[in-house]
Amino acid sequence: MPQPDKPSVGLIGLGNLGTAIANLVTTNCCAVIGWEYDAAVVDEINSQHTNQRFLPGISLDHSLRATTDVSQVFGGTEIVFLAIPARFIRPTVQAVVDAGLVSPDTVIVNMAKGIDAETGLTAFQTTEMLFPANPCVMLSGPSIASEFAHGMPTIVVLAGSRDADLMRVSRVLDTRHFRTRFSHDTVGVELGGLLKNIYAIGLGLFDGQGITSLNFRAVYLTIALEEMTRLGVAMGAEAKTFAYLAGMGDLLATSLSGQSHNRHLGELLSQGRDLAAIQQEMGVLPEGYGTLRIALNLAEKLYVSLPLARGLWDVINGRIDADRFIFSFIRDFVED
Repeated sequence: MPQPDKPSVGLIGLGNLGTAIANLVTTNCCAVIGWEYDAAVVDEINSQHTNQRFLPGISLDHSLRATTDVSQVFGGTEIVFLAIPARFIRPTVQAVVDAGLVSPDTVIVNMAKGIDAETGLTAFQTTEMLFPANPCVMLSGPSIASEFAHGMPTIVVLAGSRDADLMRVSRVLDTRHFRTRFSHDTVGVELGGLLKNIYAIGLGLFDGQGITSLNFRAVYLTIALEEMTRLGVAMGAEAKTFAYLAGMGDLLATSLSGQSHNRHLGELLSQGRDLAAIQQEMGVLPEGYGTLRIALNLAEKLYVSLPLARGLWDVINGRIDADRFIFSFIRDFVED
């Protein structure tokens, strides 16, 4: 058993998902040290063993330690999880990479789901560029943090080029209620986690309009999955990946969750709120907004048709209202 002063697992980003994974690993097998920008969160985790801002109601294992010094996370760790937005990965870890503080034996596990607007790179692509000498693994799938933190069961997907790396990561994650499956399709696994955020916005539009029909939602999600698959395959992913946990599973979990920020964005849009007002209320726009813009640009370059995604973009930018989007959906998809 690793000693608390020599953690074998590190984690970057003690937000909702990061804290839940850190606590899972700590409870399961290993001492974990996690980095967080917010010093108040760090102090609370170390002194009170809670993170009420990001994971309220959960008592954290006393072996979980937090720090504001990112270099401590890479000191002697065998596995490091990244759980911060894509745009923050490079500025957060660049200094430790440049200083040669990352052992080439350390497995880097990316859990971020986003695209850096400045570089156009996905979180996993950014991770591979920053850590070219390290084995890199993508983790995605239905993983609502507040659920598995309370012991509710789920299964996620680990994707990478070598089964040996995936096995190393699975050993610190697998419990009775949190299980992993393996894939070699890193492109598909990451895109499933990215693209599902777009279509969760649409479910929010339906909520805001009082549309509760299960038939309607089932049709919408089926067509959404079809669009995700079409774009994913054009970008080099395997179609079967989207029919499994990292595609369909994550789409259902995010779209049907009442805690989804992307779904809430759709609800606010359906009320006629403009983007500036929504951003002021939410603080930061959900990942689905930025992903939608980039996905449409990629689809145009690859000659892929994404009518649902295009309709959502038109609603967000005030070209059409939620009623027209829903009517168009019924007319163009359901009536056919």
